[in-house]
Amino acid sequence: MLLLLACTSEPTDTGFDYGSHELVPFESTLVEGFLCPDAQDPESATDVQFIECAIEGENDQAPEPVQGLVVMTWNIERGYRLDEQLAAFGETIPVPDILLLSESDRGCERTGQANVTQELADALQMNWAYAVEFVELGPSVTCEHGNAVLSRYPLANVEQFRHSANHSWYEDGGEPRLGGRIAIAADVVVEDRFVHVVSVHFESTISAFDIQVAQAVETAEHAAAQPFAVIAGGDTNAPYYTFDLANGDDNDETIGAFLDRGLEDTHLAIHPDDRATRGPLVLDVLLARDVDHRDPAICSVDDCDGLSDHLPVWTTVSLR
Repeated sequence: MLLLLACTSEPTDTGFDYGSHELVPFESTLVEGFLCPDAQDPESATDVQFIECAIEGENDQAPEPVQGLVVMTWNIERGYRLDEQLAAFGETIPVPDILLLSESDRGCERTGQANVTQELADALQMNWAYAVEFVELGPSVTCEHGNAVLSRYPLANVEQFRHSANHSWYEDGGEPRLGGRIAIAADVVVEDRFVHVVSVHFESTISAFDIQVAQAVETAEHAAAQPFAVIAGGDTNAPYYTFDLANGDDNDETIGAFLDRGLEDTHLAIHPDDRATRGPLVLDVLLARDVDHRDPAICSVDDCDGLSDHLPVWTTVSLR
């Protein structure tokens, strides 16, 4: 049905020929066991970084449209406090229409073997698509950990791309892992308009800053290539953007990769002193192109401290 909609709808007055854009609806896929075959026997993995993993998710929700889309990004710290996080939606933070999620556990002992993304989506009545970033290697358990796109609206053209530049965590003494940083992208279908969204979680190792920048450039180029509205967001781990905001500079190459390619920071109206999302740093960012956005917000420490080691960030978007 989504494909038919894309092929038969009239072009709108936005300047984008939506009618020529082919939509491939995301097919609901729930997997028993691991999404990554290498998780069955990690020591036999032929490549410890560039592992192959299935995308999991569901795509059955089709709500009535609203005047503006609340778009949120949140690093939920694996879902350690999932019950409290779920209770916060509709109370201290809004229920989003699109949620770009990072650090979400799947089958991990530390989070009660929960499929955290699925539980969030079920509670919020959202479609979802999940991509594995890492296979976590512990002394007694192997599990999966990754990023997701959740949406009240149908998903199409879902894709994952493990960044071509990646830092290996395989021999990390504290957090040994298979895999590497990954982005997951999708077209969200809102009546006869679409918005392309990308959930990111860039490299955090300071000594691998060049890798983080390469991941940002790769993602920004992907975003810039889309023919219509784009929203990219997540935990960027950008180490210098906080200082750029405070000093009016443009030294940070991670966020700069998006700004140089026509995306804008949706939260510039908020004073830099009020933008920290982890400790004193501005790490979690929503970037957009070809949308109208308003009412940017970051959950206050008073309301959201303790739910995760990152604060959720959101804004309201209208498609042109």
